[in-house]
Amino acid sequence: MQYENHAEACQSKEGPGDASPMLLDWLLPPHCLLCGLPSGPACICTVCKKALTRAGPRCRQCGLPLTTENDNLCGQCILRPPPFNVVVYPLQYLFPADRLVQAFKFQRQHTAGRILARLMCEWISSQPVDYPDALIPVPLHTLRLFKRSFNQSYELAAHIGRVLGIPLQATSLRRRRNTCAQSGLDRRQRRHNVRGAFSWRGQRPPPRHVALVDDVMTTGTTVIECARILRKAGAKHVDVWVAARAITQR
Repeated sequence: MQYENHAEACQSKEGPGDASPMLLDWLLPPHCLLCGLPSGPACICTVCKKALTRAGPRCRQCGLPLTTENDNLCGQCILRPPPFNVVVYPLQYLFPADRLVQAFKFQRQHTAGRILARLMCEWISSQPVDYPDALIPVPLHTLRLFKRSFNQSYELAAHIGRVLGIPLQATSLRRRRNTCAQSGLDRRQRRHNVRGAFSWRGQRPPPRHVALVDDVMTTGTTVIECARILRKAGAKHVDVWVAARAITQR
């Protein structure tokens, strides 16, 4: 894949160094992680950025598509509201957005993560979104974190927090059980897999308004369980901020 061929050049330009940016641009010209064409420092070209699948009219609460822009909530959220208040995301989890998510999550391409974080910041800043009191990344279990060496949700939340000036609260929501990967499981299996997997271990209750941060939302079972725990611990308003939302069947 093209993003694998050019990720090193993009990443090398984002760290500290004595060489001037112009010299680095000449020696290691940044290329788009998706197509390999020149991209400038963003590491994604204009064409590929436009090709990222943007979400259209969506349910304000669960984020799934709506048939008309005049609606705010889908029928499912009206009948059975989830424990979170709103889902905010810039991209649908379709090609080529899924390539960025997978490169970041499974291939440790941190430049892809920075692209996703910037897209999230751009989208959030352009929408009538009430900023929360704190960002809470969806946690990994200690064993999974050791194997992967980083938590993609934390990396996104840390970047967004710095850009938007929102405090990060990353240690109180814990994953106390090492669940199996959600991919490949159906909705019922996913729900059973994460049931009881999280706990609040903070010395104080969570802030009144928090936003859960994750890379991708599919059926929503993970963020539903996290939001349930946060509500139980004392949060009154829980948002979900993700880079991409999979358009799943109910």
